[in-house]
Amino acid sequence: MKIKLYKSVALCSLLALAGCHDFEELNTNPYAPIYDPTVEHVSAEGIDIDYTLTEHAMASLKGMEGAIGSIFANFTYEGPYNDYQVTTNLTHDIYAGYWGNNVSGFVNQAPTYSYTDGWSANRWKHFYDDRSTSEYSQLVKTFYFCNKDYYHTAFYITRIYYAFLLSMQTDTYGDIPVAYYVKGAMPPEENVAYTPQKEVYNILFQLLDQAITALHQENLPAVSQYDLGDHDKCYGGDVDKWRRFANTLRLRLALRVSNVDPALARTQAQAALADPAGLMQSQDDNMKQTPKRQYIAGGNENIYALLFSWTGNAVLSKEMERAYKNQALKEDAAPDATTTFNENSANCYLDPRCEVLWFRPTPFDSLTASPLPIENPKRDFNGVMNGETNVGGSYLNRYSANRCMLSSDAMNKNYWWNLAREIVWMGYAESLFLKAEAALRWPSLVDETPESLYLKGIKASMDYYEIDSDKAREYISHLDGVKAFAGGSKEEQLEQIITQKWIAVFPNGNEGWAEVRRTDYPRYLLAPVNGNNSNGEVGAGKLIKRINYPNSESRNPNKPGDVNQGSRVWWDVADTMSDNGQWHTPDNFR
Repeated sequence: MKIKLYKSVALCSLLALAGCHDFEELNTNPYAPIYDPTVEHVSAEGIDIDYTLTEHAMASLKGMEGAIGSIFANFTYEGPYNDYQVTTNLTHDIYAGYWGNNVSGFVNQAPTYSYTDGWSANRWKHFYDDRSTSEYSQLVKTFYFCNKDYYHTAFYITRIYYAFLLSMQTDTYGDIPVAYYVKGAMPPEENVAYTPQKEVYNILFQLLDQAITALHQENLPAVSQYDLGDHDKCYGGDVDKWRRFANTLRLRLALRVSNVDPALARTQAQAALADPAGLMQSQDDNMKQTPKRQYIAGGNENIYALLFSWTGNAVLSKEMERAYKNQALKEDAAPDATTTFNENSANCYLDPRCEVLWFRPTPFDSLTASPLPIENPKRDFNGVMNGETNVGGSYLNRYSANRCMLSSDAMNKNYWWNLAREIVWMGYAESLFLKAEAALRWPSLVDETPESLYLKGIKASMDYYEIDSDKAREYISHLDGVKAFAGGSKEEQLEQIITQKWIAVFPNGNEGWAEVRRTDYPRYLLAPVNGNNSNGEVGAGKLIKRINYPNSESRNPNKPGDVNQGSRVWWDVADTMSDNGQWHTPDNFR
């Protein structure tokens, strides 16, 4: 990675915010000092700020201090959301099996494993240039050097959120540059060194451990604390919620390494579960992306509602359709003899989340009718196969579009998606499924059974979607997988936990794809039809394992040279598909 040189009046932060975003209360003083990111005596080791600032750099930092709230707001708003369609929806969301591409021009690009450099380059740039260098760096330096005690909680909250972003970056690429950036400093050398993913995870656990410890009430400085308040669109500056989020994230990452380093996984899981702040306690603790539309007139919108408005660019995937129809089969139902899975709603207790999130196949003009959409009630829900060439707006009469109403920003459980709907990056339901897996792996660490937590996780997901309790109860009472908890193997129980967790984590493709690679569940995952376009990087019938580094990194001699889209990342210990492209039972208890 080549280092960019900064020589602008707040161009790396303040001016960029003013030009590209619509936050109020910005310090747009034209006489503010030039922002100087220079540090002295920085080392590549550790995560602590071990450097000093020049007198000029310190003056520029203080000159920008008035804008720090707006910078934090943009840091957390953009987070994983920046350019979401190309950085995530057309890659991670599809690789997770969550969404199906419905644009003919994209069929032979990233969705079918043809590396699309501009999309990867966008993700790389947003993480390093925008989040790391322009925002995180200025935040932690201001909080640390301007008034360390006053900004104590803000400093560690910022570090927790950076760990969250960093985890998604390494899970996308594997080894990545981390040294210096994690301290809020620019690397002094032009060609940045890469950190092995194993070490990146050690850094993640250090960041979270240090922040959680520092935010304990007894460790807070005896001075009033800077309140992020409305600038914190995640938790409104609520320190306890940030601590619970950090513990839940720590447990998520502990389980991520459970196959490759079981001892580390147990140690980190124990720390997360034993912390007095606990895990997420309710839907109020959900970590979410709140569209600016909710608090700024004309603000940015929910990307999935926008995709719907563009004539159904993304639709129900075949994987999700099968999940909705194969968890609770009716007693006398039998799958079609020609298929592996039941694909008929009449044969199952249809997952009620399907009816909340998706339309039955219906022409787009009817779905956008005023005052309410006119849905075809006679059609069955139908997902598209990845790689299908017969796609486009005219095919919404064949595939299920996401259940959206564009005419109102009011939250309506009958039409889940609208332009103001939040996106959950980590939720209460996921926290229960994480705890269920922890109980399965390490019974002594959890005081509940895997089955009870599994059922609570499903109920929490239903509650999030405001599903009628009778409908939820009927579905849950007929779950075929419950019998795995009555004498089934750990692997069989884990399959049920992860499958329902995968359904609940939708639409977060970052996490869904990571869990597919880690556990090889759910078994509904499919390789693209008609082969793939990876030029041999991903084997025929197999699933993609990572995103290639952007081509700009080829100039950096430190870039790993022996990996591609078919190479597993560090924590992904086994291939999902057999050599003939068939799903096979994994071993998740090493």
